[in-house]
Amino acid sequence: MSVYPILLHTVACGWYVILWNQIYLLPTKDKEEWHPVYQHFNEYRLRFFTNWNLIMQTLYFSGCLLHDIMKILNGPNWLNFGTKFQNLLSDSFASLILPSGIIVSMTFWIFYGIDRELIYPKVLDNYIPVWQNHGMHTVVLLLVFAEAMTTKHRFMPVKVRATIFLSFIAFYSTFLVVTYVEKGRWLYPLIEKFSLPVAIAVIICFQFVIAGCFFAGIFIQDQVWGGEEKRENRKTVERSE
Repeated sequence: MSVYPILLHTVACGWYVILWNQIYLLPTKDKEEWHPVYQHFNEYRLRFFTNWNLIMQTLYFSGCLLHDIMKILNGPNWLNFGTKFQNLLSDSFASLILPSGIIVSMTFWIFYGIDRELIYPKVLDNYIPVWQNHGMHTVVLLLVFAEAMTTKHRFMPVKVRATIFLSFIAFYSTFLVVTYVEKGRWLYPLIEKFSLPVAIAVIICFQFVIAGCFFAGIFIQDQVWGGEEKRENRKTVERSE
């Protein structure tokens, strides 16, 4: 058992403990003096895709660390629980964790570079430390890349991975529209600039960008582990012969 995945999972879990403490230890004094942009951000923080991704990564890396401990202790594999748990982690990484991390980081920094007011207004710098911003939008990508490089995951068929991921994205897109209907405003400043029909069209068009991030994740996994997977399949065929 390699030490690198264990070290990565331990560091990731420790990092998310620090980050979530920072996120939830928000100042409570003088709430009435908060800027409206920050009030909006604070009120709807658990509706942003960035925080959905943080929750998924936190659960994923916590599960990985738990599985590492199970392997170190070499406990009994009751009802193949350890194997099933490992498969669940692999499936979630391939279909959700890796592509979501790419989406959050790439789209945020692209729009930030074009015009940060479209995605992360400058006034938020007065409330959110720079390191926390990078924790939510930069470190998430570094962690999933490190995971992809250090841990070999089970290769599910592309159609299965795509179905799981695109279903998740369709659910979030629907949730985005429901939030608009419920609250009368969009979560993101970029979409807020458009009329309702144009905003819906923008959300639909953005699905193609999201699909590109999904296939980028597949490409990364294939580049790192595809050769080894082919060799293992070849050995299996040879043994069967």
